[in-house]
Amino acid sequence: MNSVPPSSPARHKVLVVDPIAPQALEELRAAYDVSMHMQPSTSELVDLLQGKDAIVLRSGVKLPAEVIDAAAQLRVIARAGNGTDNIDLAAAERAGIQVFNIPSVSSGAVAELALGLTYAVTRHIALADRQIRSNLWKKSELAGIELADKTMGIVGMGGIGSRLAALARGVGMRVVGSVSRPTPERESEFARAGVKLIANDEVLRQADVVALTCPLNDHTRNLITAAELATMKPGAYLVNVSRGGVVDENDLYDALARRHIAGAAIDVLAVEREPSRLTELDNVVLTPHIGAMSVDSQNRIGAMLLDGLALALAGQDAPTRIV
Repeated sequence: MNSVPPSSPARHKVLVVDPIAPQALEELRAAYDVSMHMQPSTSELVDLLQGKDAIVLRSGVKLPAEVIDAAAQLRVIARAGNGTDNIDLAAAERAGIQVFNIPSVSSGAVAELALGLTYAVTRHIALADRQIRSNLWKKSELAGIELADKTMGIVGMGGIGSRLAALARGVGMRVVGSVSRPTPERESEFARAGVKLIANDEVLRQADVVALTCPLNDHTRNLITAAELATMKPGAYLVNVSRGGVVDENDLYDALARRHIAGAAIDVLAVEREPSRLTELDNVVLTPHIGAMSVDSQNRIGAMLLDGLALALAGQDAPTRIV
């Protein structure tokens, strides 16, 4: 009598819609039934999530309520990075779906990009590159400022802001910063690190370079509008590695076009993958949300993603569970 071999347990089905570290993707495929579809539209997502247990995404794909509500089998939303502003958390909670992200791991990478963007815009590096590629040699248009002895103002002194402060002090800048809940203890802690905590409006008034490193939430959405830009020093620079929604981009465009502020370097636009008026201006440096895109931080994120996904699919809480 022929015996029928026992069937192997079905593997969890995981949809990946944003790039993750190659090593993490290889291990993900070894453990799960993985399908990939980079940056799908909302309508495509509805179809792609049918029969899927988990989705892995970054910031490039939105997960609205209509998609979550239609994904009957979905159990886990894994955000490979910080922030969850592209996910409808209320809909996920109603559906009993666990959402987790990977915060803080990429703070150093984002801070280093912020300093690099500061140099890029204050020394007109991107404009110089464009001119050279067009066989233009207009050195007189490329005179920038030196950062030494200038003031860096940091809005949001969390992990990214604290690391950026250390980098800015390392090149000879004075650093002032703001936090949402200042206390005497925090003021003393930052003072020991060479950072003076002051109110947001004072940061904007005093800084030669204003760096936004705060999270996007109800309190920081449209934190920087025409009114705040008007209080910045004439000739100051704005660097945003926070989230696009922190700055009103139309107001920023007007301030830059009028040259009230000298320039801006933006890693995060209000709406990704769509045209922005800021591309019209020569005094703007733009990058496509690459703050965390160092090989080192992506490998760290990938390892934590795998651990969190294994726990969540086993019915346990990931260490950084949101809902």
